[in-house]
Amino acid sequence: MSAFLPLRANVEWLKKAAKDRLAALRADQPTAELNQAQLLIAQEYGFSSWKSLIAHVEEVRETLRSLIPPDRDDAADSTPISPDDADLAAMFAAIDAGDLATVTHWLGRRPGLAKAHGPDGQTPLHAAARCNDPRLAVYLLAYGADPYAKFGESAHTALSWGVTCNSHEFVSTLVRLGARLDLFTAAGLGSVADLAVFFDETGALRPGAVRSGSSRFGRDGARLPCPPNEPVEQISDALCMASRNGHADAVRFLLTKQPDLTFCSYLGGTALHWAYFGGSSAVIEMLLSRGTDPTARDDELGCTPRAFGICAPANWGFLWLVRARLDADADLANFMDGRTSALHEAARGGHVEVIQLLLERGADPKLCDGDGKLPQEIAAERNYPNAALVLHGAVPRP
Repeated sequence: MSAFLPLRANVEWLKKAAKDRLAALRADQPTAELNQAQLLIAQEYGFSSWKSLIAHVEEVRETLRSLIPPDRDDAADSTPISPDDADLAAMFAAIDAGDLATVTHWLGRRPGLAKAHGPDGQTPLHAAARCNDPRLAVYLLAYGADPYAKFGESAHTALSWGVTCNSHEFVSTLVRLGARLDLFTAAGLGSVADLAVFFDETGALRPGAVRSGSSRFGRDGARLPCPPNEPVEQISDALCMASRNGHADAVRFLLTKQPDLTFCSYLGGTALHWAYFGGSSAVIEMLLSRGTDPTARDDELGCTPRAFGICAPANWGFLWLVRARLDADADLANFMDGRTSALHEAARGGHVEVIQLLLERGADPKLCDGDGKLPQEIAAERNYPNAALVLHGAVPRP
């Protein structure tokens, strides 16, 4: 995998790196030339030649001149920042609000905030990824944010978190600025051309093709390796991500690489679970035609794939996604696979707006789940009084 080329890299820094590399080369190859060292440096950063690397660096530096004040205090970058730092919390709030002016204000005062980790382990770049804000991607990287920093105990970089959140514009911006895709992130973007480079001429997955992936847990609750250890699992995980984001061409390509269709990614869901979540009928049909099990249940909600497609977003409070699933299939309002329904899952998460939408679309508040419980009872048990009140009001009085 290519290394990330810092946005603040300059030509002199690269020339020094090439000279240092030449000295190391000559320890084993006394006749080595500077151009050999330069080519090695360029290739490490994903460029085919020293000339193309230098051109990229100069172009980026021109862009940065308009973004970063010339009198910025680089010494502030080395000051440790605690997860509960008040300025960091203010910057996270500004990112969530899309307030670029406030973000740049805090970066100007304390550049080290760009690299800090919050209480849950996310960096400002992860927060910008979730918001799909490419403007913030540019500024945060310009102030030294690391696109390969991990989100807490997960293996999610800003790139992989971006594709998980389906933040196409954000991820594309990071890639244009020098961050390198791996198999998982290329699948999340749906780029078949980028996927293809990770396989050799025999069709085998190249070593080092994957460095991110879905968070997965064993039956005992222990975190599983991320990315997965085996190539077939890595391909299968990428297939789940392409399915989740509804990228039919990427799914079609990955299906030619012999994935394991029983592989369980995030929440213990198969590619078919995530295909229903993503809502692409083309992807769903492709997976079903390959024999993917429509009766398999995920580990978190216990849903079959079709139910998972609306129950997961209802449980998470993704109003826009619940609406999209209902627009495509009105019967999902009351679909029950023997375990749960969208209304029960919205109640479980206490999401009042989702509950109201489901009721408007004809969801039955008197429907019992697999444990014989009404949505209202679940909301009350979970201490969501507002959700319980809405559901109570929707039940006709005798």
